[in-house]
Amino acid sequence: MVEPRSNQMSWGTAFSLLRHGRLLVAVVATLATAARPQNRAINPASEVAAVPRSPSPAPAKDDRDVSVKPGDDFYRYANGNWLALAVIPAGKQSFDTRAALAERVSGQVRDLILEVAAHPANGSNGQKVGDYYAGFMDEARIDGKGFAPLADEMAAIAAISNKTSLSAYLGGTLNSEVDGLTANSDHIFGVWINQGFDDADHNFPHLLQGGLGLPDRDNYTDLSLKMVELRAKYRVHIAAALKLAGFPESEISAERIISLETRMARTFAPDSDAVDVFKQNNRWKRADFTLRAPGMDWEAYFKSAGLAGQSDFIVWQPSAVAGVSALVGSEGIDSWKDYLRFHVIEHFAAVLPSAVAAEHFSFYGKTLSGPQQAPNRVEAAIAATNAALGQGVGQLYTLRYFPPEAKARAQDMATGLITAFRARITKLTWMSPQTKEKALAKLAAFEIEIGYPDAWIDYSTLDVSRNDALGNMKRAEAFNRERNLAKLRQPVDPIEWPINPQIPGAVIMFSPNAEFFSAAILQPPYFDSRGDSASNYGSAGAGMAHEISHSFDELGNLYDARGRLGNWWTAEDLALFRTEAAKLVAQEDAYCPFADLCVNGKQVSGESIADLAGLVVAHDAYVLSLKGQPDVALNGLTGEQRFFLAFAQRWRRSQSEAALRGQIATDTHTPGEYRSDAVRNLDAWYKAYGVVKNDKLYLKPEDRIRIW
Repeated sequence: MVEPRSNQMSWGTAFSLLRHGRLLVAVVATLATAARPQNRAINPASEVAAVPRSPSPAPAKDDRDVSVKPGDDFYRYANGNWLALAVIPAGKQSFDTRAALAERVSGQVRDLILEVAAHPANGSNGQKVGDYYAGFMDEARIDGKGFAPLADEMAAIAAISNKTSLSAYLGGTLNSEVDGLTANSDHIFGVWINQGFDDADHNFPHLLQGGLGLPDRDNYTDLSLKMVELRAKYRVHIAAALKLAGFPESEISAERIISLETRMARTFAPDSDAVDVFKQNNRWKRADFTLRAPGMDWEAYFKSAGLAGQSDFIVWQPSAVAGVSALVGSEGIDSWKDYLRFHVIEHFAAVLPSAVAAEHFSFYGKTLSGPQQAPNRVEAAIAATNAALGQGVGQLYTLRYFPPEAKARAQDMATGLITAFRARITKLTWMSPQTKEKALAKLAAFEIEIGYPDAWIDYSTLDVSRNDALGNMKRAEAFNRERNLAKLRQPVDPIEWPINPQIPGAVIMFSPNAEFFSAAILQPPYFDSRGDSASNYGSAGAGMAHEISHSFDELGNLYDARGRLGNWWTAEDLALFRTEAAKLVAQEDAYCPFADLCVNGKQVSGESIADLAGLVVAHDAYVLSLKGQPDVALNGLTGEQRFFLAFAQRWRRSQSEAALRGQIATDTHTPGEYRSDAVRNLDAWYKAYGVVKNDKLYLKPEDRIRIW
């Protein structure tokens, strides 16, 4: 599990999981019952043709190495031929099934967008998608307009003359592009509309620190030579961007901007606070801003932000709100105007003349990230279209690649997983009876959403033009901003989708109590709606159950059935859980891919426990799905064998030694080779593959870990 500010974890290594929570705040996260907004569902049937689906063919090749004994090395038995043939792409350090799926989905989305761009249906959802893409692709028109599309924005900045007008302008920049994902939004504050940490009945504006051009505060405060050099390169970039926009004395302005951002960074909450939900849960009344964060004209700020009537807020990093507000009162207006001009240019760089986009990539791509070649314009246009019209693209995508029958089969599997998990909870030995009641209540309230939303976002009021790339971006941001602010006037919606269907991923939302699995992740090799159930349960099922378990483990223990903060385990529960977890830590410690390097069992404990939970729950659900009947044999393998084989194959990865060493040093997930070895803790695996005492993976029954 990745605990830091982006709060991303993975569905195994396959899912990009977004989390709101403790030490976390969601990459998007977020119960209750609620009337959902009446969004008009647009039928995209006339916009793209659905691809006829036929039964999935048998695998064209066998990825196993049958010369390897399953009981000695199950990972290489399952993946040996694949590992022998896998090629790591140039410039990468690893390649796995997740990367292969991402590449395929990227191609699918590209083809859809290109199709509707070339043949738009007038007035349709697809036309908006196609027009947005086409406008972004029209580099000649963008270059021809120069900076004229930013004239109004630059005039508004030039008109700032005092603290009140500065505060009003800053309020207008408050946007929801962060959605709780980061500790540094694109503007001085970001807003995420979500239920309260202690109040599941009402939505609140969650305010987050932001506004830095470099990734985090340490980039400004660290005195190491590396950071000093980075700041120098950033200063050069700022000056270059301002010069391209025609601003004189850009070097002086760059110095003022660096100075202001450094002062801002010093007010930011440290990483230890940024990942602690209890330190994020700061309820402020409107009057508190004037008393606790003087400097900003808060009346002007909130009026401009569309929050004039809002009485309650949740401030995640009070030091940043107070610190930046003080800087509004103390820093010179000219410094703020320089800062705002530069950040406007940065924000719209992709739809400004190509020289601006090139300068932006030169710093943020090459200097900060390392790649030597910018993504091509098509890739950038597709990413921009997804960002602006995510569910619009998602409608087109699901029509073609995830029809209703695929959703229905995945939902059936999810229902089976919940049934199996409920049975597991009732039999736990480390959880007290009163805690089991709370766990079962949380499971009963748990929402699990599959594929795509039942009600789509209605984009009919969003104006999109093929001739106005920057205007399209501004209007899309305004549309999404108003839609998010409207949630403050609506009941909490437990099943509002925080991930687009065409993004391969999953989202855990501890607050509220829900999980979402996108259509794009529910594809081969993880899930095949017309394929083998045993393989589906062993791969996608185990991944889904892995994520479900997180809502009931040490992290999920922080949130109740309605997503409110409050531990529901007893101290005895926690002690017994950790005793069982210590056994798995010892098992992981013994995995040593190099003579001088072993897995750190404690570091990977949380994810390894979830891997094991996912495996046992998925196996239970698979057995339940058979309704007492034996599964058929396919390609010489029983259903049980195919279940465990699929589990091992979902973890396969070809990677360099440096990448593997780096993973062991920093990742909270065990390398794939050892994740597949979770099978050695299940009695059913021994029976399925005839594993016996002298086999290398054999564990005595009493040594097999049975946390869940």
